[in-house]
Amino acid sequence: MSVNHLKSCGFQRLGMMLFLFITFFASGMSTVAVAAPAVLDVGVSTSQTNWAFNPPQQNTEVKFWMRVQRQGNLSRFGTFDYYFKVQVLRPDGSEVWNTKYGFSEEGYADQVFSLPILFYERSADRAHPSFGTWRIRVAMTEKDSGNEVSAKEYLFNFSDGKNSSNLPVSLGTGQSGNPFPLRPFTYQRWDLKGWGAGIYAEVATGADSYDKEIKVREVRRSFSVQEVSNAWNQGHKFGVWLTGPPVATYRNSNNNPLYLFGYILYRPNGDADGKNPQFRQNSYCNNPGTVGFPFDLRQPGNYRLEFLMRERDKNSWEEASWVSIGSIDFTLTP
Repeated sequence: MSVNHLKSCGFQRLGMMLFLFITFFASGMSTVAVAAPAVLDVGVSTSQTNWAFNPPQQNTEVKFWMRVQRQGNLSRFGTFDYYFKVQVLRPDGSEVWNTKYGFSEEGYADQVFSLPILFYERSADRAHPSFGTWRIRVAMTEKDSGNEVSAKEYLFNFSDGKNSSNLPVSLGTGQSGNPFPLRPFTYQRWDLKGWGAGIYAEVATGADSYDKEIKVREVRRSFSVQEVSNAWNQGHKFGVWLTGPPVATYRNSNNNPLYLFGYILYRPNGDADGKNPQFRQNSYCNNPGTVGFPFDLRQPGNYRLEFLMRERDKNSWEEASWVSIGSIDFTLTP
């Protein structure tokens, strides 16, 4: 074999090795460019969730921010191909704000709103402000596709400050008044009108399985275990109830209710029934608009019940598909 032939083979092998190295390196660079940057911090500058509107009043500057890992996540052109997106949605789900911003060299971006005047100014009709639960979302999106890489949503209850002292009380006030005062809550076509815990009966009012009226017999924050046992022995139920608008006001084109309702029951021993959304107990509201969740509880202690709702047509049953309505506390004594 000639010397020239050996040199030629050597150059061919060297060329092949260089080609493989360059291909491997380029592939690694491509992976780095495509990989989504980590979100280091996301937050809001206030812990206040209830905002009453009663002009003239002082508004508060509220900042929403996001900080991401920009370093090491640049494209091969040296650009950071992600945006900071901010959305504001009314209680009915309509969008009133959708803006994108670039991140700084340090990977930081923010948006400042004045609350609660934002909710008034962005209402569909300022003569009739959109009171209820507003949503403000922040997200990191891909610049080209617009797909969200990471998102965080904040809920704010916007209420009429002039009538805050005249909020409706829970279903079944009892002789001593209502121990479970309401908080303003609205989601799309559903709004909270009453809730409570105690002893109640379900009375059939029609042929449909959901044609039932809940008649509250006793509503208190504290019951004895014996009282709970006696209620069941007498054909009544102990549990909680939730009241909204008539079911007829939120049906879809197939005449089915738009929403399901569920709960998480936090027990004195630390257990939480319904914590896993895949196995969460849920139900439609009875006609006209109340749902009851009965419990045969025998363990003394403090309980907390968190009510939740979801749109029936959502494909996923993950926690993100549920919306928290609020929670009530009650106690069982020995």
